[in-house]
Amino acid sequence: MIAAIRLHWLRAAVGVGVLALWVLWAWPPRPAPQATALTHLALLVPDDVGSDDVVVQAWQDAAAETGFPLTVVRASALLRPGGYPEDAALVLPDTVHRRMNSALVSHLEARVRAGARLMLVHDAGISDMDGNYHPVQSRLSALAGVGYALYEKLGPRMVGEQVAWVDGSAVPLLRLPPGKLMREGSESPLVSTQPAPTADEELAVVSYNYGRLRYPVFATSGTYGGQRLMHFENGGLLAGVHTLGQGKVLFVNLPLGYLKLRTDGFFLHSFLRYFAQDIAQLPQLSAMSDAQGALIMNWHIDSARAEPAMEVLEALGIFEQGPYSVDLTAGPDVDVEGDGDGMDLDNNPRMQAWVRRFAERGDEVGSHGGWIHNAFGKLVSTQPTALSVPLIEKNLTSVQAASGKPVREYSAPVGNHPAWVTQWLHDKGIRAFYSTGDIGMAPTRSYQGEKRGPADMWAFPVLSYGTYGTFEDAQAAHQSERDIAAWLRDVADYCAQYRTVRLVYFHPPGIAMFPAAFKGWMQHTASLLRSQSLRWVTMAQYADFANARQAVQWQLAHDPQLAGAQQLSASHPRSLAHFAWLLPMQRYAQPEVLQGTAQIDHDGSYWRVVAGPTAALRLRLPAHTSPVSETRKKP
Repeated sequence: MIAAIRLHWLRAAVGVGVLALWVLWAWPPRPAPQATALTHLALLVPDDVGSDDVVVQAWQDAAAETGFPLTVVRASALLRPGGYPEDAALVLPDTVHRRMNSALVSHLEARVRAGARLMLVHDAGISDMDGNYHPVQSRLSALAGVGYALYEKLGPRMVGEQVAWVDGSAVPLLRLPPGKLMREGSESPLVSTQPAPTADEELAVVSYNYGRLRYPVFATSGTYGGQRLMHFENGGLLAGVHTLGQGKVLFVNLPLGYLKLRTDGFFLHSFLRYFAQDIAQLPQLSAMSDAQGALIMNWHIDSARAEPAMEVLEALGIFEQGPYSVDLTAGPDVDVEGDGDGMDLDNNPRMQAWVRRFAERGDEVGSHGGWIHNAFGKLVSTQPTALSVPLIEKNLTSVQAASGKPVREYSAPVGNHPAWVTQWLHDKGIRAFYSTGDIGMAPTRSYQGEKRGPADMWAFPVLSYGTYGTFEDAQAAHQSERDIAAWLRDVADYCAQYRTVRLVYFHPPGIAMFPAAFKGWMQHTASLLRSQSLRWVTMAQYADFANARQAVQWQLAHDPQLAGAQQLSASHPRSLAHFAWLLPMQRYAQPEVLQGTAQIDHDGSYWRVVAGPTAALRLRLPAHTSPVSETRKKP
């Protein structure tokens, strides 16, 4: 996880293609008809940037994980008459599309004024094809709604690190999770026991171990006439959405792709979902089975102190729910000095009985680092060593012997998880690991060293309580149990409301420090389970679902029989059962099943379509023209 991104990105060598001049000269920019029936996202890249480019891959992963169809479109195809359909919401990414011909700049503005939806990100188009900046400001400033890339005025100082502030009104729009924001002057994250933020209140973005986060942003000038979402010092624009002609532009003054490659994909996913679902109003393939929210409780059991603490937790009702992810460090020592404070799983009948109980309950028993917890956390390096590999392998073997089941998930001690560990785990059949990168996100494919691990390997970012990663840290900082209790309830409500999943992790002794908060949380989650708005899942279970979800093929197309309607077609090589789509009710009337089986209901904002046991599904999506009808289901 990184707290501040250095400014070397301005000098980085980025491969960019030169657009074919005959395309640019032969067909000048033309107005585009208003995009009233969008079907997908289109990532606009130069002609010589391949689909296998790592930044392009990061955007494709983000679209797939958040649940929106995305295609890669070349700049020349966009400009060619009839070369690219106008039913796409356009995404202009950072890093890979810095150079841009003036013809494309003009064409994009014409498209937006005629009704297109555009997401403009950071340094996209800031220079011409020779790499020169416009002497005054970015040529895309009209699209952004403010002047930026002010080279003539500021030179190299046109970009600098700034603390990121979120406007209070943007918190529900961007769906920022509990624990991610902090008021000015506070040392505790924003929770529901505090007064709700006002629309114009500024909230700092914070992260475990780093505090308030700073990002590289362009200085901006002028008054912004749209809805500001994020800003930096002295009112500079970090993000906002505004109307231009008949269209809309979401301008994000953050290098989203660049950040994702450095284990901070939080805002890439947040803004892409907001753009696709709220601005473009595209249907979403839910990231959750049945589009139902879920929680992952990840225990790190790494010392003998866990045994009495687990007895306390049992009295608080923890074993009345689940399943949980329970990851263990098995050795007899916590440190290399031979302190004897480890659990000594191979020779500890009481802990062996606990592990068998976990396995019998259906909890996922995983491996937590290497045989000696602190040593492995400190000594594991960017490359496997003669010490680290035997430690991690011995721990995995011991945990598997105690549970009698294969180890399917892993948690790194002190968050030290170099890229080689990911590949090593993958070779052992493990597909899920806890992560202190991408803090606050749902499960994701993690990028380390600007490379992604295997496509079926899932990182599970921890959701921290502000800057505190453990309850021990929170207690040492004198955080109140009342606020801890509120945060736990808020996390559960957040996952239920937004039909998403987050991971929270604990050491059992830390949980026992806040017994009233934990007991209240168990009571609250029990009520959400009864209402079927939330469930418990393990890391390994979710990884299984996420990998099956990757095989879902689906698309939107215009309905040939009903004017103004669309059809959603989906297939899966085995079964679509429990895969679900969320369709914005503001755009669509009652969906109709044309092929396959599905259950359809709604929550006031979205139609929820849950597929039945069928390999293919086809829906008719009429345009919304009248008040929402009562829920109807098709068996």
